[in-house]
Amino acid sequence: MELRGKTALITGVTGLIGGRLAERLVAEEGVQVRGLARNIDRGRWLAERGVELVAGDITDPVAVEKAIRGCHLVFHAAAWVGEDGTREQVWAVNVDGTRNVVNAALAAHVERFVHLSSCAVYGSLQRFNIDETTPTRKRGNLYADSKIEAEEIVFEAWREHGLPVVSARASQVYGPRSYQFTIRPVEVIKAGKMVLIDGGRHFCKPVFIDNLVDGLILCAKVDAAVGEAFNLTDGEPVPWRDFFGAYGRMLGIESFPSVPYPVAWLIGLLNEVKAGLKGKKASLNRKAVSALRSSNSFSNQKARQVLGWTPRVNLDEGMNLTEAWLR
Repeated sequence: MELRGKTALITGVTGLIGGRLAERLVAEEGVQVRGLARNIDRGRWLAERGVELVAGDITDPVAVEKAIRGCHLVFHAAAWVGEDGTREQVWAVNVDGTRNVVNAALAAHVERFVHLSSCAVYGSLQRFNIDETTPTRKRGNLYADSKIEAEEIVFEAWREHGLPVVSARASQVYGPRSYQFTIRPVEVIKAGKMVLIDGGRHFCKPVFIDNLVDGLILCAKVDAAVGEAFNLTDGEPVPWRDFFGAYGRMLGIESFPSVPYPVAWLIGLLNEVKAGLKGKKASLNRKAVSALRSSNSFSNQKARQVLGWTPRVNLDEGMNLTEAWLR
């Protein structure tokens, strides 16, 4: 599908992925972008780049219906991604919110619906080269389980009503403006609090932000993508010691202390207890520790073959671009 001259709605436009996608669709693809955001003040930089900002929340079906009118395609990037939500809060955004966007897209007869999902839908399966034939698994993680249900809503709309959907399953997104995998690790390293688990031998599955956006744009362009899910990850997994080590070297730090997993798990538990006494949630909790112990990877072969997608920025180049942005 030719994108030039089309109008696209992006939900979650002030977030990392939605923002970069909006910026590039306008600058490189000639797309008129309308961005739905709860707080449009956070997106003023996008307005300066030609993005039309619309105030609204995906939990409000009326706001979504108004925002989508006249749009040819939708990129649904809004999601609750933090650890601080209740099940009701997470489901209201990730599940019910997705249903609202899908229903509005059906009513507007959009030509393509690109849903931003996550490799978390595989349920922390400890296996290498996990591909899209692997069943999704609910494992009690609110974010991952809600993304599974969101995908089910999206694909049901394709099967039952013919909505031309594509689901893009992103791995761990780093690069400029990434809080979880760039800004936060740098803050921890600067504070002298970075500790590796088991020497950092377990694996990160990074995808550079612009590689991911390349994939999302192809999901909209390639007709053979309709009805399919794609893993979007840069390729070979990277040991955490190398991933965090790249940030350390930016700051003149060559190595970090290490603790074995059982000790890290106990630290996570203690952090949860201390935070709970203050009515808060710990950022370094047992779930975070378990994620840093993960030894798996995701295959991107389907995206390469069907979309013609190639991750053009490798880890060294991505870290160089990230360092330039951080400075």
